[in-house]
Amino acid sequence: MHRTLYRLMTVAALAGTALVVPTAAHAVTCTTTPRLAGSFIQPALADGWTNTQLANEYTYLTNACMTTQVIQWTADSKHHTATYSTGLSGYTKSTATEVPDRILSKAETAGVNVYVGLQINDDWWTNYADNATWLANEATLAENLADELWSNYGPYDSFAGWYLPFEADNLHFQTTAQQDALAGFYADVIGHLHTLSPGLPVVTSPFYNANLTGTLDPTGWQSMWTRILGTAPIDAIALQDGVGAGHATSTQLASWFSATKNAITAARPATLLYDDVETFVLGASGFQPMPIKDVVTDMAAVSSYVSGYWAFSYDHYQSPLAPYSTYYDATYRNYLTNGVVETTVPGTPTSLAATATNSQTVSLTWTAPTDNIGVAGYNIYRGGDLVATKHGSATGFTDQQLDGSTAYSYTVKAFDGAGNLSAAATTANVTTPAAPVYSTNWAAGKTYTSSIAANASYPDTGGVELTDGVKATGPFYGAPWQGRNAVGSYTFVIDLGTSRTINSLTSSWLQVRPDYVFLPTSVKYEVSATGSSYTTAGTVTLPAVNSVNQIKNYKLISLSLTGRYVRVTVDGGSAWSMLDEIEVRAV
Repeated sequence: MHRTLYRLMTVAALAGTALVVPTAAHAVTCTTTPRLAGSFIQPALADGWTNTQLANEYTYLTNACMTTQVIQWTADSKHHTATYSTGLSGYTKSTATEVPDRILSKAETAGVNVYVGLQINDDWWTNYADNATWLANEATLAENLADELWSNYGPYDSFAGWYLPFEADNLHFQTTAQQDALAGFYADVIGHLHTLSPGLPVVTSPFYNANLTGTLDPTGWQSMWTRILGTAPIDAIALQDGVGAGHATSTQLASWFSATKNAITAARPATLLYDDVETFVLGASGFQPMPIKDVVTDMAAVSSYVSGYWAFSYDHYQSPLAPYSTYYDATYRNYLTNGVVETTVPGTPTSLAATATNSQTVSLTWTAPTDNIGVAGYNIYRGGDLVATKHGSATGFTDQQLDGSTAYSYTVKAFDGAGNLSAAATTANVTTPAAPVYSTNWAAGKTYTSSIAANASYPDTGGVELTDGVKATGPFYGAPWQGRNAVGSYTFVIDLGTSRTINSLTSSWLQVRPDYVFLPTSVKYEVSATGSSYTTAGTVTLPAVNSVNQIKNYKLISLSLTGRYVRVTVDGGSAWSMLDEIEVRAV
């Protein structure tokens, strides 16, 4: 399963048709190996920074021995948008600022090389190379987009190369026909880019899932890339290591990078292989920074096969402009200076206390420990399970969406940017009070509409699944679930038939993290008398849960509302979200 919005590949400096790892003169020691040479950046991140912040980011990068940045994409061909004022027919600008111009301008001042990504399109994740017409249209769009980008921004000395955002994997390109179709796409687009901007290289960044059945193994992967490179003049492959996304472990990396290197040697020796190091990890509270000791371990595991290393993504997870500055100034630059990752364990948090504020909520407080470099944050454990990771210096946490009349036990551990973990604080115990009982479900059997249809693999059979009272009996795929993949925000509107008193609103969600089925980031509930003007009942944000497969209810209680229509707005993100029942209850 793909990770559309989390693909933040990085590429090193490119010179001519070859990639080189730059060495910069900074306060830190830029001879330390392995080390990162650059970072990908998504347009929305740069768009939200002021010009001063953007200029500061290049100082942070160069002070950490990185002189390369890649704009992950500049247009979205599915939604017909661009990140700059475009003349492409039917396209509108999706950002507040002229992102490519701002990045290239600030990068040029800082002496940073920029590689410009072409278009993304979510339909890639269903079409891949199997739809020849669609792929040909995307090739044409890529060439037209490149023409405009080169015309607009080619004069910048910082414009150092191109990036192709469509990502090949080891599941959807197993046949020679699929591989040849992909190679043809690469050959068409890269040929155009080489003619348009002679000497500027083109990079792509494939990924594999070593833990997914029914896919190519390293031997098949090697054959796949040997065939593709026999046709496609790719200048560099920045292979995603997959550790942060859970697609591989550090011990599995060597076999995949060795296979890729063998393919390059056999088919196109001039192509360079780089390690696209994932500097994030899918943790208890979603995507967050990978500890620096793990980043270094992953880089070292492939040192025999690659020409250098790029972060995925330093800008988003380790930069001081991200919420995790301890990883940059206190930890990674310390590694560059000393050649080793520090190993001092933080002190133990003390005075942990837990207070139940209602049947759904427990508040935690504790006293911060000390660390030789600095505490980066805290892991929160409930019943022995890691359920949340909290970054920053604040010493408190609110655990929500709990069950009433239930005993809970908590402890907390401190961690630093290197990944050193403290001992556990003394356990705090608490019991929530009884929850209200709402015996009547007004939504049972009622009709509803949805703004985005369910995926054909997990459809809303008969359009009744959300109110039919048939609940999944466990966290397993089956008929009660309807699912949507990478659709962002979507809504449901339930017609109760007449105005009703509403005391509680609930929806049930599935989590299967290995398959990238995630709980929603948020679910907003609204009520209306007419179906046109809505009053917000409340929003449930992602609750603290452990990593096991599970069903989780997003529930509002103790409401005192009336209305005929209930609107549920879901932030489904960029992965799978799967929903069972929606209930509208009263006493």
